[in-house]
Amino acid sequence: MTKALAPFDSDAYPDYNPVDRGMWDSRRIRGGSNGHGFAVAPGYENDPRLIHDEPALDGTPRPSAPGVCAGGPRALLDFSRPQLAMERAVAASWDLWHSLSAMHPAAVPLADFIDRYRNDPTAFPGDRPADAMIAAYRAQPLIKAYLDHPFRLSMGYLGFIGGSDPMEHPVMGYRGTRAEYIREYTWTGTQNTDVLTLDGWWLEPYKQGVDAVHAFCEPELCPHKPEVPAVWPGSEAYLADLPGDTIIVRVHCHC
Repeated sequence: MTKALAPFDSDAYPDYNPVDRGMWDSRRIRGGSNGHGFAVAPGYENDPRLIHDEPALDGTPRPSAPGVCAGGPRALLDFSRPQLAMERAVAASWDLWHSLSAMHPAAVPLADFIDRYRNDPTAFPGDRPADAMIAAYRAQPLIKAYLDHPFRLSMGYLGFIGGSDPMEHPVMGYRGTRAEYIREYTWTGTQNTDVLTLDGWWLEPYKQGVDAVHAFCEPELCPHKPEVPAVWPGSEAYLADLPGDTIIVRVHCHC
C-alpha cells in the first residue's frame, strides 16, 4: 500500500511528485469500525487475512464491527448488497447501547440538561456554562461508555449550532425495534469513493464522470488512456469484479 500510494503523496512535491498528482498528505486505514469499509463474506469473519482499522491518532483502538472490515482479499469480502457493511455497523451501535444499558444506571436524557441550562442560571456555573452542561451530561457512566466507543458511529452532536440545541445520539430513547433502527439509520447512498487501480490510475469521481491521474506520468503530459470502468459512478461495482486474490483496502486520506 505504501508503494502504491507514494506517487500521489502531496508532501513529496517538489522532490519527485508533480503538484497536480498530490492526492493525500496523511492517511489511515479505516472502515471496519464506522461501516464505510467492507462486509465480510460468510465463514471468513475471523480470517487473519482481513485488514482492520488503524488506531486513532491518540492510540485509541478502533475495533471492526462484527462482520465488517477495512479490507482484505476480494474473495473474502461480500459485495452482495451495497449497504451490508453499514447495516452491520448500525446494528453494532444498537447492540452496544443495549449491552451497556444492562451494565450501567439509566442516564438522564440530554433534553433535561438543556432545560436546566436554559431555565436555571446557577445549574452549570463557570465562564462557559454550555460546555459545563455538555460535560455533565457526558460524564454519566452509561453515556460516557457509549460515546467513547467507535461503534457510536458519530451520530448526534453535542454542541450548539446557531439556534439549534445539541442532538442526542438517536439510539438513546429510540422506541422502535432493532430492525427498524437499522433500516432508519443505514445510509442508503451508493459508495462512490476514489479508487487507485491495479495499473496505477487514481480515479476520482465528479459530476461529469471521472478524473483519472496516472501514477507514472506528469498529469498534463500523460499519453496514456485509463480504462475507466463502465459502471462508474459506483466504485464498489468495480472493486467487486477484481480477481479474488486482489487485496482491497479502505483508506481515509487527507489533503
